[in-house]
Amino acid sequence: MNKVIINMLWLRPGQVGGSETYAMQLLKALSQTPESPPVELIVTPAARRAHQFLDTNFAVTEQDPPFGRLGRICRENYLFGQLEDHQLVHHLGGTIPKLPNAKKTVVTIYDVQYRDYPHYFSPVKRRYLDDAIQRSLEQAEAVCTISQHCAKSLETHFGYPQEKCHIVPPAIDSPAFQQHKPPQAKEFLLYPAVTWPHKSHQFLITLLEQVPDLQLVLTGAEGSSHRKVMRAIRRSSAADRITHLGMVDTQRLNSLYQEALCTVFPSQYEGFGQPVIEAMTRGCPVISSQCGALPETVGTGGVTLAMDIDQWVDAIQLIRQPDQRQQWVEAGLLRATNFSKKRTAETQIAVYNELLGR
Repeated sequence: MNKVIINMLWLRPGQVGGSETYAMQLLKALSQTPESPPVELIVTPAARRAHQFLDTNFAVTEQDPPFGRLGRICRENYLFGQLEDHQLVHHLGGTIPKLPNAKKTVVTIYDVQYRDYPHYFSPVKRRYLDDAIQRSLEQAEAVCTISQHCAKSLETHFGYPQEKCHIVPPAIDSPAFQQHKPPQAKEFLLYPAVTWPHKSHQFLITLLEQVPDLQLVLTGAEGSSHRKVMRAIRRSSAADRITHLGMVDTQRLNSLYQEALCTVFPSQYEGFGQPVIEAMTRGCPVISSQCGALPETVGTGGVTLAMDIDQWVDAIQLIRQPDQRQQWVEAGLLRATNFSKKRTAETQIAVYNELLGR
């Protein structure tokens, strides 16, 4: 029977940011869609422990490559070079390994941030990504991206026609909405983001210094700029109004979305920007930058602004007005309906079926 083998060996739980969230959302959507072809996952023990639903819904093969990234690449080359011609491999980690006998392949590419912001990446990492992405575009029978912005970037930087890309947007969970912000709670802004350099945490620290009666809550794993961000918080005149919670579970994050005045997202680059849609589904208004895919993602569901402190202060003061805030709550909820599990699963399955001849 024709089946899809999904390569998950790249996934290091808690260390790869939005691509982990996207992958888990996609797999959940596929598991709930009867029309999906049979799927086998190749995963590490760590990923299997972190996401136990995988064993319940898919055939799972566990691999534990030694020696870090080099070991993973060697294991991928061996494993996927042994497959039969009728099997389809989906490399969900952004690149295709150097296969000795390439089979039918699909690759999902999340972004090419390193081309637009090379100073955030080492020369060695940039060279590796250039080679890996170029090779992946040449080898793949189908290239999936998570936004039109990403597809356009592949054309700009690699000459790959954007119309050839399959746009498979994230499948955002939509829990039952219930606003339970305590009437006398202190208002706070929420920013769920890893402390990577391009996430612009410093911008929000400066912003809070301009709005003295507001708090800022930060969530997310520690990125390469974490120490710098924490040092900036300690030195800020708003230090007593800024809290970094680190990684929080889904239930806690849902509560934060529902209690926040709004979600702020001043990122310099996003291939999509999943947290802004997560916020919308939970009734939390969104103010974001106009960088990367964010204008495409936010659409008419939130406010997008240039990275100008005065504009952000004005927008926050406006959204503090209950009637204005409610308008953006409703706009966000409407926008979020475009990112359902059903739509995502059907789009990805159509790619699989075309290559499997179903």
